[in-house]
Amino acid sequence: MANPPDKQTRIFLWSWPRSISTCLEKCLSFVDGIQPWHEPYTMAYMALLAKKALTQQDDAIAAMFKQFIDSMNSIEEQPTEFSGGSLMPVEKFTYPWIKSQLEQEEPGKKYILIKDMAMSIYDHLEALPDVPTRHTFIIRHPYRFLTSQRKQFIRLANIQDDPADFDMFKASPLMSEEMFTRDYMHLLWKHVKESGKEPDPIIIDAEDLMNHPDKILSGYLKALAIPYHERYVTWDESEGSIKSWKGALGQIVVGRRTGFFEKAFKSSLFLPNTHVMPKREELTKDILRMVDHVLPGYEEMFEQRIKPE
Repeated sequence: MANPPDKQTRIFLWSWPRSISTCLEKCLSFVDGIQPWHEPYTMAYMALLAKKALTQQDDAIAAMFKQFIDSMNSIEEQPTEFSGGSLMPVEKFTYPWIKSQLEQEEPGKKYILIKDMAMSIYDHLEALPDVPTRHTFIIRHPYRFLTSQRKQFIRLANIQDDPADFDMFKASPLMSEEMFTRDYMHLLWKHVKESGKEPDPIIIDAEDLMNHPDKILSGYLKALAIPYHERYVTWDESEGSIKSWKGALGQIVVGRRTGFFEKAFKSSLFLPNTHVMPKREELTKDILRMVDHVLPGYEEMFEQRIKPE
């Protein structure tokens, strides 16, 4: 749904994890007149998962969640490399609070960019702001994003090589099978289309963006009626700009220190992807258990993407 020219344009950028979305978020944060929000709904979603875990009988999962939440809260008790900007305490991020915040104007800004995970909002659609918004999607082949996610959790677990019996869905409170047994990206895409919120949602593919950044970025911004400049395909590699984002300070700091956001935060351009797509027979058991839940939706959305032509 397009906004009147005198109103701020709110743009949602929905993704799966490990889909180059944070790198794109940093790139777009240098667009003239934009205010980024980093994963506000993800923080509300994680708080609900933590509350659920702490009331269940699985002591190991409850302990991991408590450690995760405590680490983010403790971050905010002392100055960090991202303090002193627009980032906010983790405890603020409830679904009703986020909705009210996103309905407010951002003084001096033309655009409000909200980058988030589709899984964090689909069961809480009532928390979307009751103002005109645009819904856009960055997709990535499930073989790639699930393989990348698995490598991250192996690294965090300090495990050498790649043991075949490692199960990323049991290795961290941040992952659960229920996150991937429903294709939240495809479901959300269909919802915004069928509800009339976004009759023709904008879709870009992560591999296209890495390999053809000028064509994909210009096409994306043009579809949003945002002026495109060639300078947007490169940006400042320093992490200072992230302090101007809105989001949870604890999540930003923990994500950066654990390496989840390191490459994206240090990025200054999109690098071509030279890695060969994994073959199905090369996928591990945990990925095979999930991939077919999300592959058909990806393939349908892929056909509707902005193409590098």
